[in-house]
Amino acid sequence: MGRTPPGLLSRALLLYNLPMELLLPYGDATMPLSVPDERLMAVLSAGVTEPGDARRLLREAAQVPLASPDLKSFAVPGEPLLVLVNDATRPTPTALMLDTLWPEISAADSSFLIATGTHRAPDEGELGRIFGKLWPEVEGRVDVHDARDDGSLVRTGETSRGNEVLINRLAAAAGRLLVISSVEPHYFAGFTGGRKIILPGVAGFATIERNHRLAMEPGAEVMRLEGNPVHQEMQEALGTISGKELFAVLAVLDREHSLHAVHAGDIGLTFDRATADVRRLFSAPFGQKADIVVAAASHPLDLDFYQAQKALENGRLALRDGGSLILVSACRDGTGNDAFLRIMKQGGSPESVLGLAARDYHLGYHKAARLAELAQRARLKAVVGVGDEVARAAFMEPFASAQEALDASIGEAPDAKVLVLKDAGTTVPLQV
Repeated sequence: MGRTPPGLLSRALLLYNLPMELLLPYGDATMPLSVPDERLMAVLSAGVTEPGDARRLLREAAQVPLASPDLKSFAVPGEPLLVLVNDATRPTPTALMLDTLWPEISAADSSFLIATGTHRAPDEGELGRIFGKLWPEVEGRVDVHDARDDGSLVRTGETSRGNEVLINRLAAAAGRLLVISSVEPHYFAGFTGGRKIILPGVAGFATIERNHRLAMEPGAEVMRLEGNPVHQEMQEALGTISGKELFAVLAVLDREHSLHAVHAGDIGLTFDRATADVRRLFSAPFGQKADIVVAAASHPLDLDFYQAQKALENGRLALRDGGSLILVSACRDGTGNDAFLRIMKQGGSPESVLGLAARDYHLGYHKAARLAELAQRARLKAVVGVGDEVARAAFMEPFASAQEALDASIGEAPDAKVLVLKDAGTTVPLQV
């Protein structure tokens, strides 16, 4: 049997008023969702890239960099070179990048520092995934940043907001730094990558905590840099080590984590080029804001409730005030960092949580504050693999399935229009 042309299928659904049958990601399986066709405004998703030669992209970027000598010249034979890499929580294809670029840097006296921010140290299996086939060769030259180890930190300056910049002494002492990273949308820093390798990557806990408090201020939004206080302070922290020789290799991945582009050389210029690519890849244009937005979190944001909250941040961009926002996430590892849940339980109402977070901020409270602010302007519903009490503590009404949550939302607004984000963690709605 031949395939039905997509246009013909859409016209048939409209003619017979048939529902649109969708499958949402949910853990290792899917969850069905049937949306009445007359209510469905759009199903949005980010872009994907035609498969290309990833190694060629990496080599070409390193050999013809932006405002910098080529990587082989930068990595002076016999001279110390500190390579900053991401931990295993990021999608950066570090192993591929290092393996491809190794001929360019192997002559240098290289060592490695894993930029964990406040995350735990990677285990043996994660170290193998980060470094790939190079792991046996470099194992004795790898250090892991520990933001809570005050003895490993040195002061490099202070930001305009009075935040003392403490960073790992290895990064502070290095004459040459090679940054291996990637750039993706970030819900309050605007984008990952670039300056984030320093703050939070190799910064001290107190420095990170003070910076993340700015996530509660206006302008701290996904894919926004101008007027974003979090980004601005990260840039200032990077500026405290401006006297160093620094070469960045920044990868841009599509929503399926295929390599789309590589930019190398000056860290500012590479970040500018990479963020322009990310805007094109991850922006999903739409017209009118919806009454109901279904935001499904796929891997890796579906690992726990703490990470899944980021799907709501993108979903809110397409939701009208007073509408219903439905989070769908397996949360297979439970709640994750539960500091934000503790303050939400302590507060008991969105208004109280916002007050508590502002008066006595601790790392993670920004997430509680953002959830509380969202609960003030939307009806939040949760289809998540954690207990109902967790959802209720986060001011969300729990449901057993996406269909039940959608049906309840339609019952509250009989003329409602629905917008679906099948991968809300990587899809950034852009109203046009």
